[in-house]
Amino acid sequence: MSYLKIYPKRIFATLNVEGTFEGFFSFHLEQYGLQAIDKKCDVKIVQESCEWQIWVQPVSGLETPQFRQFVESLNNYLFLVLKVTPGHESKKPELPSVDVFFDDVYFDMSGPEPVIQKLPK
Repeated sequence: MSYLKIYPKRIFATLNVEGTFEGFFSFHLEQYGLQAIDKKCDVKIVQESCEWQIWVQPVSGLETPQFRQFVESLNNYLFLVLKVTPGHESKKPELPSVDVFFDDVYFDMSGPEPVIQKLPK
């Protein structure tokens, strides 16, 4: 496995006419000590059988098994740990949205399973 850390920064998505939330996911990436700052990719959030699922379009070059594992971990973190409910975070009732900021965590993808870590103060 390669050394990889993903620092999620923000997910912002608004509800479209099909009932899917679409928007962007921004993050920082660190691989072998090299950092890529403020990367963005498309995100969709859909409800399937009473559960919310996130789909992230990987940035070119990140279509790896590790990135897919990261998205699965992000999905669990977002909906099971943070208990995000799409549409209920919106400040404007006429435009349901998901707007989540991540300030203090990163996903260490170096091992066989992703590990969510808190950033040191």
